[in-house]
Amino acid sequence: MKNINTIWISTTPRTGSTWIFNVTREIYRILGFTVEPSIVPQKDNEMFKIYRDKAINQNNENIKYVLKTHSILKPDLIRSKIITSIRDPRDLCLSYKKFMKTDFNRSFKVTKSLIDFTNTYQYFKNNYLILIKYENIEKESTEIILNISKFLNVSITHSQAVEISKKYSRDNVIKIIENKNNEINDKILKKTKLDKKEIVFVSKKLSINEETRAFDTSTGFQTGHISQSRSTSWSTEFSTNEKKILNDTFKDWLLKFKY
Repeated sequence: MKNINTIWISTTPRTGSTWIFNVTREIYRILGFTVEPSIVPQKDNEMFKIYRDKAINQNNENIKYVLKTHSILKPDLIRSKIITSIRDPRDLCLSYKKFMKTDFNRSFKVTKSLIDFTNTYQYFKNNYLILIKYENIEKESTEIILNISKFLNVSITHSQAVEISKKYSRDNVIKIIENKNNEINDKILKKTKLDKKEIVFVSKKLSINEETRAFDTSTGFQTGHISQSRSTSWSTEFSTNEKKILNDTFKDWLLKFKY
């Protein structure tokens, strides 16, 4: 049987998936592995194509694939393991609403997929899937990185985990995004041809604003990725009816996952 060479980050949007994606890649890099894809795709179907066309039949044991999707995966993917994450659905709903600049109904629909993810993944084997809480990413990032390393069946030191944590700290991720925004805006001002891989087109308008986002192809972070909301903002920003919908829908889920 061929070795595990593909790690899937499979989550509901706005639950820290891009951070998990990057620290997982960094664990492999720090140990000397070649990590693919080198240029991060924007879409799920591109990730699945890399898996089908390259990862499954890859014979070079020094190459590892880290792929990110917002789809629920099967329990028996060849040469694969899965990392998933959860978040307080009320925070998630507000975060998605602001990030996508959409309304409550659309954001709520996406948020409900948390239930589908956890209902499915609760039956997956522990050596095949690991679950991470978004709320622990900032306060326990080093421990999470060490746990991911253990799940990957590789070993990094505590100091290496700290190094990875610092590299993808909130402040450094903000810098990555700001640098990419500045780079793209500079190209627009100079009328330099843009690479479509570096832009997320929310509409056809060409500027880095609410319709268009810069996309960093080396990490997958994009404009607006870091939420400015506090974890309790939902209690003041949602209407009474919206809060009732969320609390009623997720009542059992919140208890189960200790929120």
